[in-house]
Amino acid sequence: MTARSPKDVNVENQRLSSENEELRLRLQEAEQALRAIRTGQAEYSAEGKQAEEALREANLQLAEADRRKNEFLGLLSHELRNPLTPIRNSIYILEKATPGGPQARRALAVLDRQVSHLTQLVDDLLDVTRISRGKIRLERARLDLVEVVRRTVEDHRAFLEHHEVVLELPNDAISIAGDPTRLAQAIGNLLVNAAKFTPEKGKVSVALTRTPDSAVLEVADTGLGIDPDMLRRLFQPFAQAERSLSQSLGGMGLGLALVKGLVELHGGEVSAHSDGPDQGARFTIKLPLDEKGAVARGGSNANGASAGRRKVLVIEDNVDAATNLRQALEHWDHEVEVARSGPEGLDKARQFDPDFVLCALGLRGMDGYDVARAFRADEQLKNVHLVSTSSGVPPQDMERAAQAGFERHLSEPSSVETIDEILRAILKPQSGGGRSRSGQ
Repeated sequence: MTARSPKDVNVENQRLSSENEELRLRLQEAEQALRAIRTGQAEYSAEGKQAEEALREANLQLAEADRRKNEFLGLLSHELRNPLTPIRNSIYILEKATPGGPQARRALAVLDRQVSHLTQLVDDLLDVTRISRGKIRLERARLDLVEVVRRTVEDHRAFLEHHEVVLELPNDAISIAGDPTRLAQAIGNLLVNAAKFTPEKGKVSVALTRTPDSAVLEVADTGLGIDPDMLRRLFQPFAQAERSLSQSLGGMGLGLALVKGLVELHGGEVSAHSDGPDQGARFTIKLPLDEKGAVARGGSNANGASAGRRKVLVIEDNVDAATNLRQALEHWDHEVEVARSGPEGLDKARQFDPDFVLCALGLRGMDGYDVARAFRADEQLKNVHLVSTSSGVPPQDMERAAQAGFERHLSEPSSVETIDEILRAILKPQSGGGRSRSGQ
């Protein structure tokens, strides 16, 4: 074997060192790649677990929402059917009883209660839908919340007649910017809720206070209380307490959802507290103050006098609706004519020369919007006061009606008092009792 020279050995060592260094670098790269793979697998596994957990939670929420929806639909069917039997029976009695006699008066009272119940039911459904879609519109004004609370409690005395009512109100006005009708609706729902779930002789307390930046209203009762599990979902639209209890007391669980929606539209918040079953409940509403101007105390915007005798034209193609409007208007001694279509309404208006026109928006053929535009374009009719009527329209249609020329809107069914209030509201800017339309 030939001995290698030191030079050859040195060259060989350098070559081997170079190869070792290359192998070491490759090994490092392999180890880094392996670590990256393991890290990626771990991250993927964690993300996968999170995704699976989120999907599982979403499925549970969907199943719960579906369950509440099905329960709600069943309860809705029950609530809608309940008034039908007494309504049908009352109609039968009215057909047989002596007009104006005791039986007829009792039957009319039953009809009034059941129709009011159905109207409230449908109104609640419409309001919940409008709030959830952001379609509800507030008629804001600076008002005294003390007076709103006082009037609302008085308006709900019938619901509270078998309970002890404690009302604590401050002497000074509490100014807020809000819609008095919607605020009264929210407060009224809390009062009805308290009366419904508080046994007779129980106490319902209403207290209004103020903090430096908020008005605080508390409605408390000594009633059935609320289970802790129910508290967490109390203000959800389809939430219901134990089914048998809810059905025995009536209602569909929409009232508190409406309270929450209406209060939040006013920039406020609502909360509930209960120590548990049979421990009563307390609901608290907080609303932001409005100190921009003082609110005059005393007096009401509503005038006790009626709008006076007026000539009113009703344009409505639904025979029953037209008849009901005629009777309601004649109750206030107005002179009334009825037209069944838009073109007929225009013809009658030229002959009848009405002070007001109540026109249905959903007329077949020439609809209410076209009728209003025709009135405003007609030299003889352009100054007639126009009021649109319907069983409920979204805000965008209300704006469209205003653009067409309507001054007010009447939601059906409406009470005789509501119709007269609308007529008086239109006449309010005028002085004197006579007609003051330009050109008349």
